Amino acid sequence: MLLPFRAFVINEFNMTSENIEKQIANKIIDILRGGLAINADTQHYIDSTFSHPTIRDFAELLQDESSCETDSLMELLFYPDESVQLQLEDLLADAELQKEDEQVIRAQVCSQPFQTRIRFRDGRGSLKMAVSPNHVGVFIERLNLTRPLDHKILAAIGQQVQPALQTRCKVRLRNAKPITPAYKITFLKSFFEKMELDDNAFFEYLDFTLSFLGDLKNETDIFKALMTYKKLYFQGLQKAAKLDQQMAKHNVETLLLSGTRLAFMDKAEARKKIQMIDQISLAVFGKTDFFDLTPADGQSMTLEGLADIDRLIKEFN
Repeated sequence: MLLPFRAFVINEFNMTSENIEKQIANKIIDILRGGLAINADTQHYIDSTFSHPTIRDFAELLQDESSCETDSLMELLFYPDESVQLQLEDLLADAELQKEDEQVIRAQVCSQPFQTRIRFRDGRGSLKMAVSPNHVGVFIERLNLTRPLDHKILAAIGQQVQPALQTRCKVRLRNAKPITPAYKITFLKSFFEKMELDDNAFFEYLDFTLSFLGDLKNETDIFKALMTYKKLYFQGLQKAAKLDQQMAKHNVETLLLSGTRLAFMDKAEARKKIQMIDQISLAVFGKTDFFDLTPADGQSMTLEGLADIDRLIKEFN
């Protein structure tokens, strides 16, 4: 007996959905069985908080249910890094998973007991431990399996980004706030098309752009928003330079008593952000803004080009 066409299409879809869920679940099991390397930030936290523990000390620490640090530490250990997500992205790209699919995947991963190995990166050794449903839940939640990736952005990546970098681009998008408004999508497509950078700089600029777009709320004029960020960084550098001059003449206590606000900033990071904003603006919009600022010496300076900006930035060193 032949199935009605509608029923056949639904059954075929269900088979495909179940198949991709199973593939993703099996891949997650393989990754966890293969072991997880403690990333640099987590290792620094462990060493600074628990006085550089040995493997034996670390194992005892994880088994101490009375410690208030154990749960948060476990979450850090089972936090998937980019190397993990790169192994899954090709499976996720066309899956368009929903929340119920994620629950099915989690159930499949938890359906059989298995162990993982937690490895320190400094040669300290590794620790074998059973993977619990709670561990699986933390791990899967951080994979952002159901985060939608816009098809227009994916097409731009496929057309404009080097093949070797495309999967990494998709992972960065999956970890960022969703880019859904049309004007943001258009800007990001132009970014992929027009930015010419080496591999390492490309992802530094992409991370900045995704963070910037994610924080952008009601402002639809992206060029104007970029220039606002740029001016804020310049003003921050200006205030930092003025504070440096004051601290060269007075101690901290004197400045505090005089009502001076000691707002410190990472000047190198601010200078880098200004340069990034200019480079992105020039590439995407073909322009950047120059404006009047008052340096630390109180004399006005009109910025009329990139050379003036570079000169002013050097004064803030």
